[in-house]
Amino acid sequence: MNKKDYRDWLKLISINGLGTGKIQRLLKIFHAPQKIFRTNKHQLSDLTFLSENVIDEIVRNQDNEFIEKQLKMLEIFKVRLISITDEEYPDLLKFIYNPPIILYIKGAILQKDCNSLAIVGTRKPSYYGKFIVQKIGKDIAKAGFTIVSGLAYGIDGYAHKAALDAGGRTIAVCGTGLDTIYPSANRNLANKIVQSGALVSEFSLGSKIEAWNFPVRNRIISGISKGTFVIEGKKTSGALLTAKIALEQNRDIFALPGNINSPQSEGPNYLIKLGAKIVVNAEDILEEYNIKMQVEPEIITPKMTNEEGMVYKLLQQNEKILSLDEMVELSDFPPAQLSAMLLSMELKGIIKREAQNRYLIL
Repeated sequence: MNKKDYRDWLKLISINGLGTGKIQRLLKIFHAPQKIFRTNKHQLSDLTFLSENVIDEIVRNQDNEFIEKQLKMLEIFKVRLISITDEEYPDLLKFIYNPPIILYIKGAILQKDCNSLAIVGTRKPSYYGKFIVQKIGKDIAKAGFTIVSGLAYGIDGYAHKAALDAGGRTIAVCGTGLDTIYPSANRNLANKIVQSGALVSEFSLGSKIEAWNFPVRNRIISGISKGTFVIEGKKTSGALLTAKIALEQNRDIFALPGNINSPQSEGPNYLIKLGAKIVVNAEDILEEYNIKMQVEPEIITPKMTNEEGMVYKLLQQNEKILSLDEMVELSDFPPAQLSAMLLSMELKGIIKREAQNRYLIL
């Protein structure tokens, strides 16, 4: 979105009685807020879904304190706006019930972020939960998925860190305005996320921290993602609410099985009873999207004796091919012993012999 368009979009979302559904209907007709505000009262009166009060407010089109405050704070906190009509707006999110008309964003959402997986869970994970989110989270990120979570304590924070540790991308959907990082302990983590993903919120800058914001933002966490993976949490937890919303959005649900006597495993085990896919490793998720694990090649270093190690360093230091005679001069080894060591190293695949008994490291 061009910055000059910010005012019109902010005006549009600030009109009382004009909810997401009605805004979408208006955009379908007029395509842009500017065209809506240029329309006269008579033309708007033909739209039966608009009340007279809403029409009057659209026609007045007066700047207000909210808009001016937002414009100033966008500059101060280096936050951008993207609208539901922008290319950067996540495609999957456009088709959920009640999608945000505009998103406040720090960082960038890229095209490849369309392959996103939400990882959510309790704020008080067990050692088991911490281990799993870091292991599976890293593997998922290495496979090319963007990890989405809510920047909360516990599983959320570990999920974001796992993606960053893997050199991958991550998106944090916040339940506050982006001028306030909550919890404040995750401020450094938030700064890192901006460099390798984005902070996203639908809440205006300067918004108070309200408890109801967090369940509301959960529909974005699941809506932006192809699937939601729940790692620990009670049946009444926010993680389970996210999973239920994901089901309503026709998204995939994955769950980590746990001890039936553990309250933290109550939620995932319940989801499994409802049909969620059991996950014990990253492959269980990736196979659903026909993606293979990125296996790092195993580097096997042949064992060398101490003497062979000295010969190896000799070749390293000279950074060139050395002949047997040159190595005899540079070392204290007798020719017969050196020849035997070079043959052993050649058979181990450590060095290679060229013409005229000259050797180099492989």
